[in-house]
Amino acid sequence: MTSTSANKGSEYFGWIALYTKPNLEGTAVKNVERQGYQAYCPMVMRRRSHARQVDIVRRPLFPCYVFVRIDGCRARWRPLLSTIGVRSVVRFGEQLGFLPEGLVEDLQTYEQANLLQQQNTPQFEPGESVRVTDGLFQNLIAEVLSTSENNRVWLLLDIMGRAVRSQHDAWHVQSCRTR
Repeated sequence: MTSTSANKGSEYFGWIALYTKPNLEGTAVKNVERQGYQAYCPMVMRRRSHARQVDIVRRPLFPCYVFVRIDGCRARWRPLLSTIGVRSVVRFGEQLGFLPEGLVEDLQTYEQANLLQQQNTPQFEPGESVRVTDGLFQNLIAEVLSTSENNRVWLLLDIMGRAVRSQHDAWHVQSCRTR
């Protein structure tokens, strides 16, 4: 983020970031727009596992952040601090932290063209044999116990004849299946 914004004639406008309360990005956007500001929260499709069901849901690309376009000359940003769903305004001391010119517009363009995609994490099934590819247990074969939404995998390792549960980053585990 920079402390400058885009020039538009004699006045300047720019995008700033608001830090929101967890899972209240949509509430923050609605309440910011009610105050007359333009708000944007880029969304991506994400795989969600809950109660043994897997579905695809829309989630914020940047959890807990919303972008707001403001008129820098009037600098009427303080009402944003008391907006429902908003925790704070991203700033440097008392100076607003304006986003680089064109960043939000590019995000909007990419989202409309379905070009914003989160990288898919490797998918493992409980009971699947995997190889640990990094860390203390590198090259050990393990059995997948479960996976979580935050890219973690619980494994059952056989270490010196004992079954040991261990949690690993999904990117550091490779399936033993042949594809």
